[in-house]
Amino acid sequence: MLRAPFRVLSPLLALLTSGLGAPAAAEDSRASSSAPTEQSLEKLERQVLGGGCAPRLMGDSSRRFVESQLLCDAHLSFILVQLALDGTPLPESPRRLKALLKDALTRARGPFMKGNTTRVQGHTLPDSILYRGYVLLMLAGMERAEMADAETTALFDALATSLESALSQQLLLPSFTKSIWPCDSAPAAAGLLLHGRLRGNASSLAMGERLTARLAQLAALPTGFPTRVNAKGHPVEPTPRATTLAWTGAFLAMGAHLTASTFTTTLLKDYCDHPGGELLPFAACREWPRGMNKPEDSASGPLMQGGYSVGASALAIAATHLSSEHPTWHRDLVNSAREMGIQPMLEKPHQHPLEAALYWWGTTARPW
Repeated sequence: MLRAPFRVLSPLLALLTSGLGAPAAAEDSRASSSAPTEQSLEKLERQVLGGGCAPRLMGDSSRRFVESQLLCDAHLSFILVQLALDGTPLPESPRRLKALLKDALTRARGPFMKGNTTRVQGHTLPDSILYRGYVLLMLAGMERAEMADAETTALFDALATSLESALSQQLLLPSFTKSIWPCDSAPAAAGLLLHGRLRGNASSLAMGERLTARLAQLAALPTGFPTRVNAKGHPVEPTPRATTLAWTGAFLAMGAHLTASTFTTTLLKDYCDHPGGELLPFAACREWPRGMNKPEDSASGPLMQGGYSVGASALAIAATHLSSEHPTWHRDLVNSAREMGIQPMLEKPHQHPLEAALYWWGTTARPW
């Protein structure tokens, strides 16, 4: 699951927690300075496919993030697909997408290979629901943008069938070894929904609906959407958190499912604030429920003063952009990211590939 994509700078931290010294309200037009250019995406692509994405957040070796390479491959792929759907594709986009897919099918498998594996269309793939969901979404993007070929379409069909079979035996599957985070099923749910629509496959569509319904059922528990569950779906870590809500809302929205609104609306209502007051155009999201003060951990990303989470706030950028219901929240979250220092990272995406890929995905993604 995602942790923390951008750096916290002390000047805005003081602003967010005190409401003093606020800059003038940011105009929406300023967002264009953070939009990805062809040159910046090429720099990002060279790093992702070359030196790769270091398994840590914001260059901090104490914040391990072993999934970095997979997320870099996938989110850059999503950005390229969306540019094509918006009518502004990068040159040679089909070749670029195939190169990212190849990396996801090889190098990016590494952290997931400690568990069981399955052969799919000649590839040895980890059984991780997080890994398989991401690859399925990458393939869905290629199909959606009409950049698939016979080989990738065959893999798309085979992976969807393999995933359906696994989910028919156990609906909530682990991300790593035995640890089951329900939110990590959201990319797979979106991928199956898209496979069903794009390939006219009633079986994968039904399984995507079934998995999405299970996530919604968990979100409706009196304790809220649990962080972790056991193999039977019973909560073992029942406390909900903002990162899991934002993550689930964003990916279900990529699959164009109405249930996404349940997660995104709960996130904004119960975890996100305008810390400097309603008149200031800045927003941030807490990691933990109001009234609960818990320390930073590997999933929350760095916590700011007041319990605000960098990871949750960053994921909320994606969740609100993928929703037509919350444009003001999206604008204010982007303003916060900009004031916190995302721009220097975007100017050197080869030095911050994971952070750049996640931010640009969050500001360009649309339901497929």
